[in-house]
Amino acid sequence: MTQPPEKNTRTWVKNEKLIAKNPVLRNARDKAEGFKPSSGITTGVNDQQYKDGYDKIDWNSNKDKPKPKFRVKINGVYQDEEE
Repeated sequence: MTQPPEKNTRTWVKNEKLIAKNPVLRNARDKAEGFKPSSGITTGVNDQQYKDGYDKIDWNSNKDKPKPKFRVKINGVYQDEEE
C-alpha cells in the first residue's frame, strides 16, 4: 500500500481538487480525518442574536454609489456633446 502524499505538495493539491468536486470522496475524506461529513453548505451560526438583527442587514451596497456615466463616440464625435 502506498503512502498518501505530503500536505501542500503538487500531488496533494491535485487530489484535494478532485475530492472537493465529488461529494462521495469528500464524505470519505471527512470520515477518515475524524470529521462529521458535511453537506458542503455552511452558513455559520444561526443564533437568536442573528435572527433579531436579520432585518437590519443591508443586502444591497450599490444603492449609495452613483451610476457610471458612459460616453458614446461615433466617428470621433461624442454623442452627448452639443454641436
